[in-house]
Amino acid sequence: MIAKSRKHLASFMNGHMNRVPDDDPDASGGPAGTAPIKTYLIEGCGPLPDPDDVVGPFGTLGRIAQDRDFMDQFAARLHPSGDPDLVTVKAVYRGSRPVFVYVDFSDPRFWLIHTSAPSKIADRFASMFVAAHQDVGRTAFCSEFLAATAEMGSAVALSLDHERLIGQEDSPEAGPPEFVKARVWGTGSELVTALMRQLGSLSEGIALSQIRLRYSPDGHDSGLFCVNDVRSDGRMITRGTSFAAHESMARSLRTRYARQVAGIESLHRIRLEDRDGVVLGHSLALHPADPVRNLKGLCERVLSSANPFLLWGLPVRRGDNCFCARAVDLNLGQRIDLEFTPDFIRLFVPRRTSGGAVLRFYSNLQHHLDPRVQMLNQEGHEILQS
Repeated sequence: MIAKSRKHLASFMNGHMNRVPDDDPDASGGPAGTAPIKTYLIEGCGPLPDPDDVVGPFGTLGRIAQDRDFMDQFAARLHPSGDPDLVTVKAVYRGSRPVFVYVDFSDPRFWLIHTSAPSKIADRFASMFVAAHQDVGRTAFCSEFLAATAEMGSAVALSLDHERLIGQEDSPEAGPPEFVKARVWGTGSELVTALMRQLGSLSEGIALSQIRLRYSPDGHDSGLFCVNDVRSDGRMITRGTSFAAHESMARSLRTRYARQVAGIESLHRIRLEDRDGVVLGHSLALHPADPVRNLKGLCERVLSSANPFLLWGLPVRRGDNCFCARAVDLNLGQRIDLEFTPDFIRLFVPRRTSGGAVLRFYSNLQHHLDPRVQMLNQEGHEILQS
């Protein structure tokens, strides 16, 4: 369906949500038209305005649609709506199945992408969408962000996981990667968040990866609600009776995420003050709970350009227990400077680098190195709060 306006889109999505079976919204759905709605929070441009960008988000969408690799999978056409910040992308997946994706760029920097396509197709679209343009990238919700999300409604379930991709020992006998997943169900936010705190106090810890909650915009169960699965990769899967409720929650999460990014950029982005030549901004550091014993292995894994870190760089040894690297964040094509020691990883964020790169790196360390890692400023205070 090509959306003529936001009201038209909401009406269509409401009808779709009421046809979704009352089961696990992780499922991709059976027959066409039964898959839950997926929403992706995308970073749609860099932290600084591009003086040469005269086309804005719609022009960026046009360039994505014309990307050769994207076109091989999704032959796409753009359909503007009566609202200037809402566009329908009608794409034919692999030459057969039409896919409708709705791009909301009411925030020019952070976009919301909605679709009712099955998960496999929707995830493929989102992955290729962000890969098709340098200034467009995925977001990541750290554990603190997800914990705070539980307070927005009535939390009914949470998921925790940890897959240690970076071993502490540098030997073939170190064994396979550690892998832990857990799903906890509850009937209210108080119970679920209490369980979360208890699980987080285990000796090794498990990172919070997903929160499910029931949400109504007015805070009352008026029959208009959504049940949202909010995931650490910036994806939301919803069912319920009201697309307006889902959209309200998605926009609130977008605002909170944008505020986190802005906080990192305003305090920790290194830049030169033009008038007096004063360097502004402060480094920040990520502190694991236990010292890293295999520091070389950590550097090689993080800077390999592979998922999930998507950082590329060459570590340079600066002493017995220190490596430095000028890395490129392949998600957005921006630079970030790192210093690795057993006790912390120090980050220097250049002027044109998004604070989102810091949040993605931090979230990945929670899930793949140490769930208890902390992000601290130079005074040793936590930068993010749950």
